[in-house]
Amino acid sequence: MLWLVFAVQWFAVPGKMGLGDVKLAGVLGLYLGWLGYDAWMLGVLAMFVLGGLFAVTLLALRRAGRGSELPYGPFMLAGALIGVLVHAG
Repeated sequence: MLWLVFAVQWFAVPGKMGLGDVKLAGVLGLYLGWLGYDAWMLGVLAMFVLGGLFAVTLLALRRAGRGSELPYGPFMLAGALIGVLVHAG
């Protein structure tokens, strides 16, 4: 399901998201889904919140502009890690 969410974004806005992010989303979605719906939702929410907070911080510090591009993979991995650590066990 997470792969589908990212694939739709990749098709809707071509050139703004890399295909590597879409592939990574499929793998992370499998791991988070294995732990259950709560882990999946927390992981996905953490991905978007961490990426958003980092982007807002860069904008506030004037290190980036509205047209700047950021790699999203690290935030995807960090969000998935949060979902796994909170819900594993």
